[in-house]
Parts: sequence; structure tokens; C-alpha cells
Amino acid sequence: MMSLQFIDWLLIACYLLFAIGVGFWVKEKAGTSMESYFLADRSLPWWWAGTSIAATTFAADTPLAITGIVAARGLSGNWVWMSWIAVHAAVAIIFARMWRSSGVITDAQFIALRYSGKTASMLRWFRATLYGFVYNAIILGWVLRAMGKIVEPFFHWEEWTPGLVAIVGNFMPGESALGSPSDVLTIFALIAIVTFYASLGGIRGVIFTDLIQFAIGIIGSIWFAVTAWKAVGGKSGIQSGLTSLYGEDHEFLTFFPAAGDGWLQAIGMGAFMFGMYLLVQSYANVPSDGGGFTMQRLSTTKDEKHAKKAALLFIFWQYFVRVWPWFIVAIAALVLIPLGEESAYPLMVKDGTADRELAYSVLMGELLPSGVLGLVIVSLLGAFMSTVDTHFNWGASYVVNDIFLRLHPKATERQKFWAARLAVLGFACMAILVSFQINTIEQAWRWVAFIGAALGIPTALRWLWWRVNATAELASMGFGLITALLVVFFLDIPFEAQLIYTSLASLVGMVVGMTFGKPTNETVLKTFQEQVNPIGVWPINSRKKAVIGLTTALAKVLGLVGSAILVWMLGIKLLFG
Repeated sequence: MMSLQFIDWLLIACYLLFAIGVGFWVKEKAGTSMESYFLADRSLPWWWAGTSIAATTFAADTPLAITGIVAARGLSGNWVWMSWIAVHAAVAIIFARMWRSSGVITDAQFIALRYSGKTASMLRWFRATLYGFVYNAIILGWVLRAMGKIVEPFFHWEEWTPGLVAIVGNFMPGESALGSPSDVLTIFALIAIVTFYASLGGIRGVIFTDLIQFAIGIIGSIWFAVTAWKAVGGKSGIQSGLTSLYGEDHEFLTFFPAAGDGWLQAIGMGAFMFGMYLLVQSYANVPSDGGGFTMQRLSTTKDEKHAKKAALLFIFWQYFVRVWPWFIVAIAALVLIPLGEESAYPLMVKDGTADRELAYSVLMGELLPSGVLGLVIVSLLGAFMSTVDTHFNWGASYVVNDIFLRLHPKATERQKFWAARLAVLGFACMAILVSFQINTIEQAWRWVAFIGAALGIPTALRWLWWRVNATAELASMGFGLITALLVVFFLDIPFEAQLIYTSLASLVGMVVGMTFGKPTNETVLKTFQEQVNPIGVWPINSRKKAVIGLTTALAKVLGLVGSAILVWMLGIKLLFG
């Protein structure tokens, strides 16, 4: 059992008090209008927005997940999420400017700007429900589940308040994804704090706390990585340790997976199929046009240039800075806690099965001195809270803007704010309830990917081609999600192949919808073009100009992706030789 010292608790207490104080500080500014509550009056500088996006994607489960991925598949296994850079680059070059110009509060509201007719209204309801509730609940449930792993070694409510732990245990399911009653109490306390400041301060308070949370997170992860690097003996210690433990032919330091070897062989994929999988995966877990909370952050900026800079800054933080400390700890963990020897660390073994993700938390307690340990725990608490507060505020924006106001269009400002704050509270309760469903949470992250694979193609193309209509999006969604259900329950194939089939079915659905669905009204298209000035193929533009504009944008995206991959390769060379 690992214990925190006074200095550690002091750091944790100061941080939590800071988060609460921010809520009170920005309360007045958040309460002037819905645009103020959800978009901070579109007045924030680019570096606030870009850093906030990075803070949100730095979830509490991220370093743990990477530790588990490296243990199972080596560094190359991280391409399941590093492939997202294709979408993030497209957001920076193509979509960030257009999102800022659209003037919408949510991506569901964008549908009313882009499409026309009853089908568009139906699509808006469906997407607001799918993303605002289903998608949001899955993400929140997964993040809470990961937080249970982090707090388990350090927070011991069973010693501090055994009576309260017993009461909580009576209300918990037999098996909880959140862990023990002690873990649940810790998470309840954190959720209560997040709910308070997120509902009080709106998006301005969320983003401001994100800035501090991200700074602490980067400092904590780098400090931990340097400590782990020294403990394992640096580059020579890693190389000799991996070779002695796993043989000279180990693949833990291989950055690009080789067809027919390692985990690609295990899932039966050659180079071509793996390339298709990476393409689908690039937009399966993140909206292909940068919608969702990314779009919300971009819309808080002062103008289009600030939105673009924010997206570029996010790419810098996401891929060039924060991943290297996690990689180092994950590799060091393979030497310091070898595979197969987890039994020496009881926290890492559940029901006879080793959980390699917990190696990150165990090494924190083993390697970090008092004070530093508190700082790193604060960094993970901040990562957790920055993700949760974003999903609370983002989910509430759907509830108010796309559901409540459509049912009560004459609602007063006071009623809107109460609806927003009650929505935040509702998402807090929903996240906890979803987290208790351990049998569904294990599969939950895959369903997030299935949702993205079913929506990704038309979501991107609707900005680039006038012919994409509301029927195409609905048909694409239907074909994709039905296919996902079929391949999961009736085909015994790897998840990677399931995702490819889902996306291909979505593409077929989009073509069917465009063929048989009614095109968008010309007046709506003209208004959309004048407001957003999209690139691609549009009626007002000449076809030649449209193709040139799209080709130039795609060339910039490919150039940015290529530069990122080059930096990765150089970084891997420098770090692991």
C-alpha cells in the first residue's frame, strides 16, 4: 500500500481549491448569455483555445493506456491513435477557419446552416442525441473507469472513514468498473468539484483551469519520465534490459509495424489492409471535421486566424511534446516490472490477470519522492478534470442549444442558464451510472470508434461538396451502425477489420442517400457559401477554382502530416537510438 505525505496532500488540496476558486472568479462573465456560457463571447486568444484542446485530450487514462499498448504491441501499437494526426492536420488547414466562420454553438446546429427540409431537422435531433448523450456518456464512463485505477494505490477511505465506505459498498453493483468503494468515494469527490466549477463558470472557467491543468500535467509527466529514465539506466539500460528479458528479436522499440510480423500477424493483416485500417482509425475516434469539443474551442477564439493558430498549437502539444514522456515510462516499465512478474505487485493483478496499464501508477509510487509524487498525482487529477469538465460543458451545449431551445424557443435567459447547469449535473450523474456497467464499459471505446467510422466520410465531405445532403448523412449513419452490429455479433473477425467494413458500408450509405435524397435547397447552399466560404465543389464557384482550392488544401494537409511523421522518426532515433 502506497502512502502520500503531508506535502503531497498539501499540493492536492491547493490544486482543488484553485479549481473551485476559478468557478467563482468567472461566474459573472459566464452568466451574460448562452454564447458567453458556451463560447466565452468568442473572445479568447488562440493559445488559450489550442492548449485547452490539448488538455482535454490528455485524459487521465492516456498515459495508462499507452503503457498497456507498449507492453502488448510495442511502440508501433500506438499508431492506433497516432493516426489521428491526419484528421488534426485537416482541421488546422481546412476546417478550423470554416468552423469559426459558421457562427454555430454546436456541430448539431451546423446541420441547420448546411442542409434544408424535414430530413435536416431529423438529422439535427439524431446527431445531438448521439453525440450529446450516447457518445458523451461512453467517453465519460471510460475516463471515470481509468481514474479508478489511478487513485486506487493512494487514496484509502477504508482507513479514514470505514463507516462511509461500508455505506457506499451497499449501494454498489457486485462488480464496478470504478473499483472499490474507496475508489468510488474519491471519484465522487472529484466529480462534485468538477460539476461545481464547470456549471458555475461555463466554458471560460473550463478553459482557464485547462491551462493550469495542462502545465502541471506536462511538468509532472516529464519529471516522472526523467526519473524513470535514470532508474532504468538510460538508453544503455533500456537496450540491455529489454534484450536480456525478451531476447534480441523483441519489437518493443519498433516504431512502424512491419507487415507479417508482431501484432499485425496476430490480427491477420497485411500492409494494404493495415493502411486502410489506419485511414479509418484516423477519423473513427475523433470527428473527421474537428467537430465536438474541438469545434467548441475553435469557436471561442477571436477570429478565423486565431482558430487556425489554435489548431496548429494543439498539434504541436499533442504530437511533438507530450507523447515522449509517456513512451519513456512505458518502455522503462517493461524493464523495471518485467512481463510475467506482476505478481510482485498485487495492485497489478485482478482475478489472476495482470493489468499492465497499472504499471504507470505503481512506478509512480515506487520511484517518486514525496512532493514530486504529489505533483504527478495533481497532474493526473488535472488531466481527469480537464476532460470531464469539457464533456460536461460540451454535452450541456447540445441539451440547451439543440434540444431545450427547439422545444422552448421563447425561454428566458434565466431558464437557459438553469437548463445548462442542470444539464451539467445530469451528465455527472449519467457518467457515474454508466461507469458502474463494467460489462459494457470494456467494449465502450470500440463503440466510440464504430460511431466515428459510421459518420466520418459524410462529416468531412459535407464541407467540400454541395451534393452531400441530409439524407446522405442519415443513410451513411444507418448503413454504418447496422453493419457494425452485424460484424460484431455475427462475424468472428478482428476489430480492425470490423472497423473497415463499417466505414465501407457508411460510404455505400452516403452514395445511396445522395442518389435518392433531395438535394439541399439552393438558397440554403448560397447562404452557407457566403458565410463560410468553403473550398471544394460548390455551385457558385467554377469547377476549376473549386478543384484547385481542394487540391491545395489537401497538399498542405499531406505536407503537415509528412512533417509530423519525420519529427516522430527523428525523436524516436534520438530517444531510443
